[in-house]
Amino acid sequence: MAELIQAHFSKVDVLPLVNHYMASIDLYNVFKKYVPGSSKCLVEHAQGLGLLVENIICCNKPLYKVEEWISSYSDGFVEHPVHAAVFNDDRLARDLSALFQADRHSLMTELTLNAIKAHELLTEQIHNDNTSITLIGAYATNDPDAVKPKLGFNKDHRPDCKQIVFGLNITADGHVPLCFDLFDGNTNDDVTHIPNWNALRSLLQRQDFIYVADCKLCSKDNLAHINRNKGYFITLVPKDRKEIKEFYGRVKTEQIPWEMAFKIEDSRKKGRFIQYRTFEDKKSKEGYRIIRVHSSGKEKDDRGRREQKIATALRNLEELSGKLNRRHLKTKKEIKAGVNRICKDTKTFIHARIFTDRTQVKLKL
Repeated sequence: MAELIQAHFSKVDVLPLVNHYMASIDLYNVFKKYVPGSSKCLVEHAQGLGLLVENIICCNKPLYKVEEWISSYSDGFVEHPVHAAVFNDDRLARDLSALFQADRHSLMTELTLNAIKAHELLTEQIHNDNTSITLIGAYATNDPDAVKPKLGFNKDHRPDCKQIVFGLNITADGHVPLCFDLFDGNTNDDVTHIPNWNALRSLLQRQDFIYVADCKLCSKDNLAHINRNKGYFITLVPKDRKEIKEFYGRVKTEQIPWEMAFKIEDSRKKGRFIQYRTFEDKKSKEGYRIIRVHSSGKEKDDRGRREQKIATALRNLEELSGKLNRRHLKTKKEIKAGVNRICKDTKTFIHARIFTDRTQVKLKL
């Protein structure tokens, strides 16, 4: 008589790969160290937090759906396998509350150092960027040290909602997150760079890395602080600065001696290449190097947008000319206002003039 074989099938998906990288930075033990669980708990906070990390990477389900997500996988993706029902949304919420009360800065620092060591990350170049996180609903807290939601420049285009500012540092080598910080929702980006650079210097135990950020870094205090402490930076010069306005004027009258820098294939169109040329201008009044960069791809995109705006403006002017002396286009002032609205974005390229033509007609009685 043949022996009955029972087979059990469970989903594996990318979980082994995720677990491999989580283990490489010792994530479970770091959670266990900084977020210890009570002896009365069925499972440790570290297990629930580890599951949440796996869920965010693999599927990103809401808390009340995580239990269902766990049950579709094979056992063994937590330190000590338990029934999926243990990880209900209440259990996971308590894990997150315990994480909030923990020393998260030290936790993040240890994970960062583990990642640098395990994957031999290069830390010569650090990229920083800030964004806003929009909040909807109630978010009152009694913690005086908590970040305060405020109205500010909302990058989700929701000026009606409060927000917090989130700043992230990543390595140029693999774009691996190193550390982050949160700020009140009405914090300007330019005041976050000095404390952020100081934190990176403390974390990396060096100051000779290159700090790369957008134009909000380009303030007198920020650049002077990094330079004074023997650091390096790369940033964009804001368009309203004197150096930019003067250069735009020179481009119209001078032949700029651009030098070929490098050429790469366009990521949006196979077979097309983008050329980058550079020109090192005179130093700023503070003594910092200024390097102009010309992109053939941006030049083409700008030309296309410019031609489209001009064509749209000419088409609208043609339509406007057929509506003169009607409704709100009877006086010269009204006509001029209509022309200005149409040519608002093309003033440099379209010069519109309004002519008055009077015809005298003699009526025969």
